[in-house]
Amino acid sequence: MGMQFLFTIGGLPVAIAVLIGKKFKLEKSPRGILYGLAVGLLSAAGSFAFFGAYHSGGNASVITTVTGLYPMVTVVLAVLTLHERLTRSQILGLGFAAVAFIIFSLG
Repeated sequence: MGMQFLFTIGGLPVAIAVLIGKKFKLEKSPRGILYGLAVGLLSAAGSFAFFGAYHSGGNASVITTVTGLYPMVTVVLAVLTLHERLTRSQILGLGFAAVAFIIFSLG
């Protein structure tokens, strides 16, 4: 929990720098505001799920590995929805990540 707090505090200087760079002009686009709100809410939900998984007494190495593999979901969605094409090395990387997940979940 302490790391989440420090992560948030660490983001404040970046947020202040961005505000200064934009001369404190905030977003007025309803779509931009909606996207920003959605990102914040989904990030909060993900954090609650992450800490809930640790609190449930699950294996920390499995939880950490699974949450570290979240980019795989993005890649799969990009292939399915945006019809992205993967190179052989990318497919190999996804295969290694899947095998790593299986190995960690067995232990």
